Amino acid sequence: MNVRLLPDGHLAAKAYGRPVAGGRGAYVSFRVPDRPELAALITGAASHAAGMWAAHRGLG
Repeated sequence: MNVRLLPDGHLAAKAYGRPVAGGRGAYVSFRVPDRPELAALITGAASHAAGMWAAHRGLG
């Protein structure tokens, strides 16, 4: 899954997977379904990542 922070502060997410009905063998992107449990998962992960960035200690 790829999550981006948009300039307006909202999140955008795309997921990647293999087509179930054959087709191309490579992974393809698709819009994450608009479901509350997925939105909560993405929001929680983004908040956790923000906390990790805020706590960084510079280059090692």
